Amino acid sequence: MDAIFAGLFEVLSFGNIMIILGSLILGMIVGCIPGLTVTLGIILLLPLTYSFKSGATAIIALLSVYVGGMYGGSISAILLNTPGTNSAIATCLDGHPLSKKGKSKKALDVSLYASVIGGLIAAFLLLFTSQPVAKFVSFFTSTEYFALAILGLSLIAGVSGDNILKGIISGLIGIFISQIGLDTVTGVSRFTFDTMLLYGGLSIMPAMIAMIALIQIMEKSKDYVNSKGKLMEISKIDNDGITNKERIKLLPAIWKSTWISSILGVMPGVGGGVSQFLCYNEVKRTSKNPQEFGKGSLEGIAAAEASNNAIVGTALIPLLTLGIPGDGVTALLLGAFILHGIVPGPTMFTKQASTVYMIIFGVILANLLLYLVGNLFTKSVAKIVQVKYSYLGPIILVFCFAGAFAANGSSYEVVLVILTLLFTYILVLLDISTIPLMLGMILAPIIERNFVNSMTIYNNDILIFLKKPISLAILILAAILTISFVKINKKIAKMEIELENQNLVSEELQTS
Repeated sequence: MDAIFAGLFEVLSFGNIMIILGSLILGMIVGCIPGLTVTLGIILLLPLTYSFKSGATAIIALLSVYVGGMYGGSISAILLNTPGTNSAIATCLDGHPLSKKGKSKKALDVSLYASVIGGLIAAFLLLFTSQPVAKFVSFFTSTEYFALAILGLSLIAGVSGDNILKGIISGLIGIFISQIGLDTVTGVSRFTFDTMLLYGGLSIMPAMIAMIALIQIMEKSKDYVNSKGKLMEISKIDNDGITNKERIKLLPAIWKSTWISSILGVMPGVGGGVSQFLCYNEVKRTSKNPQEFGKGSLEGIAAAEASNNAIVGTALIPLLTLGIPGDGVTALLLGAFILHGIVPGPTMFTKQASTVYMIIFGVILANLLLYLVGNLFTKSVAKIVQVKYSYLGPIILVFCFAGAFAANGSSYEVVLVILTLLFTYILVLLDISTIPLMLGMILAPIIERNFVNSMTIYNNDILIFLKKPISLAILILAAILTISFVKINKKIAKMEIELENQNLVSEELQTS
């Protein structure tokens, strides 16, 4: 109980509240700009978090970017019909049609309202369910942790889109890269080519900056050049917001969508991209006015946006309790935990109890403050979409390289970023995603360490993982989830194609 109150009081300090507010605004900005993502916001802020007074404060700041980014993605989805994040694709279906009717403010209000409620419910679920799960997991041994890390790798199937083979290739490259340097178990050097620079391996920070942030800037710059710097026309924001009667009518849709997403969020690999369509379709199926969906339905916007922010809280449950990521963004957060010397897993609730509760209360506070930040800054953030990328791109670029240098104060890190960027660009040309690669890099050391420990304890019995019931059940779950993700991703790919076709048809009608 003391740890709970210590975590709560720490979060409510003035400094932490200011950090959360600033991080929410940063998340809204990167989430709002099409072509940039929440992961970019997290990576931009990550080097700055080294100056924070505690690792927990750093994690809270990064999670606030996550929360703000999920809402920010809906701003461009509603005003531009271009989702700022992948998790806002379903928001386009009703958000932009309502905006075209001159009701942009109402659509944005619904998005903010649903995001806050969905995020808060999921955050409280995180608060009340994490410790029981952690107590159960505390009895796990190296065999179960090995199986859990394999379960984390099943996330590769969830983030690989409709091409699982390329996702596996990317993951294997990440596993190989993680082997460079000194073996954590034996201390033997591997793939160092007798170069001292490689003894430490490729650290997570330059890898994240090059593979996630810089590659996004390159892609966005290419789009800017191809469009000849033409800015998209943004819908004007009126003053006719959502009414209290409409808020009450939307509660069933928000409630249903939040609970579906909360359950899906606990499953490693699902994420907002999958849950938004499942929630949207379910709310549409049970709605009294299904004919309004796709034409500016408030229920449709609420379903999509409650789903997005609910994922944030519940995706942290497997991360904090099991030490495995719940989606692509929490995979990067796992790297941030490691960089700040925090080891997620059941031991957090005994060895770092005040830290874990500070993080949980930070998520709750971030969702509460999102309502304030959203109401105050949505119009200002929306105008940033109109800033030319010829100005915005170089600023982000400078932050990325400054962050790489600041991580260890070494120019070696900057050189490593450039070399990694060149390698990553080759992968992009081959249409190979880098998120599976990052997963492989982060999870491979955990798999290796627990595999070696298991072999040592059980006399090299390779079948021990199948003999122990819990590890066997986890491995079976990993196989089931992998197969399910492949099928779900194919369905989502079809939905996205249909959405693009609808947009093309509407554009043709407008021009004619």
